[in-house]
Formats: sequence, C-alpha cells, structure tokens
Amino acid sequence: MFGTPKHLTKTFRAPAAAKREFIYVTAATDRYDLEARQRQAARGLCREQAFGC
Repeated sequence: MFGTPKHLTKTFRAPAAAKREFIYVTAATDRYDLEARQRQAARGLCREQAFGC
C-alpha cells in the first residue's frame, strides 16, 4: 500500500547540506548577491551545528 520502508525514507529525507547550499547559491539574483551567498555557504550556513553553536 505505502511501498517499501526504504522508499518511504528516501521520500521524506531532508536534502544533504551540500545540496541545500547549492540550491541557496544558485538562487542568487545578481553578482553581489552571489558573492554574499558563496561567503555564507563557505562559513557553513546550511551545515548542522553541534549544540546550537
């Protein structure tokens, strides 16, 4: 009825940090926005942070 559990986990899994960063950077509207987004991605904007730091 719902498919295999493996298929369900793939369906509801959040995208990886690298994919989120790629989507964020490619959504830039101009060169300055792109540079700012690249700097934020390089600092780890979308990466999981330990203990909320």
